[in-house]
Amino acid sequence: MKQQRCPTCGRLKKRSTDANRRYWALLAEIAQELKPQGAQYSSETWHKYFCQRFLGADEVKLPNEKTLIIPHGSSDLDTAEFNDFMSRVESFGAEHCVYLDFQE
Repeated sequence: MKQQRCPTCGRLKKRSTDANRRYWALLAEIAQELKPQGAQYSSETWHKYFCQRFLGADEVKLPNEKTLIIPHGSSDLDTAEFNDFMSRVESFGAEHCVYLDFQE
């Protein structure tokens, strides 16, 4: 499948609003259903977890000698990269019996 590019600048297209909505709906399901060690986490926390787990992170040394871990974001992913990322999150959900019942 050929990647779609912006006709003006030639960059690969980003995910659609529908894809973004579907991703956040899945995160809401995961946040509602999964409670590791009895703790509940927000959709935003799960988002950061998946970004770090599947996209990586940078370690930044702070002036106080501590290290800050900054997950790579998903907003710069092109359509194909986001589809791969979403598939990995969906697989994680399926491994934990969390599925998205999402009607378009």
